[in-house]
Amino acid sequence: MIAQPQRTGVTVGYQGVPGSFSSQAMHQWFGQVESRNYPKFEDVFLALQNGAIDYGVVPMENSSTGAINDNYDLINKYHFFIVGEQSIYIAQNLLGVKGAKLNDIKEVYSHPQGLLQTSQFLAAHQIQGKECLNTALAAKMATERQDPAIGAIASTEAAKLYDLDVLAPSIENDKSNHTRFIIFGRAPEVLPDADRISLIFTLKNEVGTLYEVMRVIKEHAINMVRIESRPLLGNPWEYYFYVDLDGNLADPRIAEALAELKNYTTSLRLLGNYHRQEN
Repeated sequence: MIAQPQRTGVTVGYQGVPGSFSSQAMHQWFGQVESRNYPKFEDVFLALQNGAIDYGVVPMENSSTGAINDNYDLINKYHFFIVGEQSIYIAQNLLGVKGAKLNDIKEVYSHPQGLLQTSQFLAAHQIQGKECLNTALAAKMATERQDPAIGAIASTEAAKLYDLDVLAPSIENDKSNHTRFIIFGRAPEVLPDADRISLIFTLKNEVGTLYEVMRVIKEHAINMVRIESRPLLGNPWEYYFYVDLDGNLADPRIAEALAELKNYTTSLRLLGNYHRQEN
């Protein structure tokens, strides 16, 4: 069942346009690779399902604005496997057309996350935020409009690609602003240095089952990095849980804990055991 990764000669999909943070995360993980970009997150999952790409890259969480819930739901819906994680520093920049000045900007386009991550700067300068599908697309739109009153919040790479000036660098609220991206594929892949395990489970409808899950993890001395609860589609007021653990499946403690967790869950799915990287 476990495959060894073969990442040369593959095609990778991401949401957005060239210059987006997703494309940066893709290149940091894969290096120079053939890629395809898509308008929406779900388009990436559909492309993998249809065989148009070999891997997908999507953001899962930002350190200042939290989980990107759509992608938790999509990784659960499509039953793919996480084969890697890439965390990158997100420096948000105010971009404008050539010759524009900061005081000229009245509106900026960006992904909703980009607007949230720069809300303090926008409020201080009385700039109105307008949502679009991603930050690099915002830069492309600003170039097409050629209006000094319209800017974009995006990366310096997007500024270079779309011939825009950086009017104000690093305007994010949190200077430790990072986004965690997952790399996912059709089959699980485990390397000897894999150090992160992701699970999705649903609980038995009994008193204390979530407590029992936490107890099992604690008693096996496993570090739980993250837990997210999401509504279970088609089952009102029921939830599934996404959990990240530190560890490797070769560790007997992990195998024992996973076996014990089955006593308290109605479903338990291993999403992957993979290596995490940071910029």
